[in-house]
Amino acid sequence: MISPRNIFAAVLLCLVHVAGAQVTNSSMTIADAFLCTGSPKYEGGADLTGVNFGAAGTLAIAPASSASGEFQSVIKFNLSNSVAAFNSTYGSNHWSITGVSLDLTSNYGVAGVQPNNPIFNVISGGQFVIECLADDDWVEGTGTPNLPTTDGVCYNSLPVLLAQPREILCTNTYSPPGNNVHVTWLLPLTVNLVADISGGGDVTFLFHAADSQVGYLFNSYKYGRGNEPLIHVVAIPLLKILSGAFTNGAFHLTGIGGTNATYQIQASADLSTIPWQTIGTATADSNGAIQFDDSGATNQLQRFYRFSQ
Repeated sequence: MISPRNIFAAVLLCLVHVAGAQVTNSSMTIADAFLCTGSPKYEGGADLTGVNFGAAGTLAIAPASSASGEFQSVIKFNLSNSVAAFNSTYGSNHWSITGVSLDLTSNYGVAGVQPNNPIFNVISGGQFVIECLADDDWVEGTGTPNLPTTDGVCYNSLPVLLAQPREILCTNTYSPPGNNVHVTWLLPLTVNLVADISGGGDVTFLFHAADSQVGYLFNSYKYGRGNEPLIHVVAIPLLKILSGAFTNGAFHLTGIGGTNATYQIQASADLSTIPWQTIGTATADSNGAIQFDDSGATNQLQRFYRFSQ
């Protein structure tokens, strides 16, 4: 009979995380606003740094050299529904995030077009930055381009927003795609971003220009009509072998995976020469626990295992 010690060592060498069926959860912003400096071109006055535009139907990105001044934008999502959906599907904390993206849409998406309010710059391609901010406490406010207010976040709020930890996620190139065309921006899975999302609370992103050309307008959730900013979070069940031991003449494997998901149990006697072979299947219980007895393990010198779907 094979030595239990040899088999157990083989199992420990083969702890794996294999992707199963993925789930995507989408959430709309709970708050968003553009922050601008203003210019003489706008009828409300040259200095708009202290007023709020949180109730506007659009958001904007433009550099300080633009004809209508600089625009930055902040958007906030609450990820409690995503975490609840993943916990419901896979079991509490039995999942990992494998993808995050933002979906932005504009009813002014044609290059060279002037939006219908002179506060905004002409639509133009260029580069912009997406940052993740630790400060989620900013207030959206009720101001509009035609009636600015002082009850929410504004350009002058940036020093406070940026005083807390922040992380540049990516620099993207915007090419105006046309009106009402959804554009997806993939975000890197940084440790901080994944932890922020996995916490199930609020997550804030800041957008600002990365060159002197970009003039990007995209709709806020108040515009509606299917153009709301969305975050898409993709998760898969955690899948791994936890232990292995001889029990009643069979090698008993335990693991964890997605709730009620069925997995293939695969084995190989030599990873360098023998391909993985499926030796059976096991279905996780309502807590994601996986149990499998390999009765064929007794006549081999060593055996490596993995779970797959």
